[in-house]
Amino acid sequence: MDDGLLRRLRAEQARALLDDADPHHAVMLACDLLVAGVDGDAVVALAAESARTLPAHDASRRLAAVTAELGVPEPDLPTAVALVAADTCERFLDGSIPAEVGTHRLYVVGYEGSRLDDLLPAVAALARRLEDDLGGRADDDLRTRLAALARTILNRLGRDPA
Repeated sequence: MDDGLLRRLRAEQARALLDDADPHHAVMLACDLLVAGVDGDAVVALAAESARTLPAHDASRRLAAVTAELGVPEPDLPTAVALVAADTCERFLDGSIPAEVGTHRLYVVGYEGSRLDDLLPAVAALARRLEDDLGGRADDDLRTRLAALARTILNRLGRDPA
């Protein structure tokens, strides 16, 4: 399995550990694994699910079966936080999730043991501005501030924020 697929698998595994896997991402990941020649009963079963109708809990359960089948160990909590935070930042910066989603997903930095917990006040300030001042709809200033925070997080995690 190539590094990109492994990184996606680990990020989704971490998301499932902290909350629930994203059904769309989990199913698409399983499909991409099949295309890359990584197969197995659990991979096929997840790829066969509907990305639109699969409940998040079931996506998490099926993803756990995939990671067990592939021998991918579950990350510890601080690693899971780092994986989800990095994935969220990368997805926001590449435009695949909106600022409204990215802002709330970054609350993950506040989990106990997170090496990013000092950034929780910055995340909370952005979320307050988004919800209280902007009525839940991001403006250009909030997007700019979130992009700066995302680059800071990626730099702290040793990821290229380009």
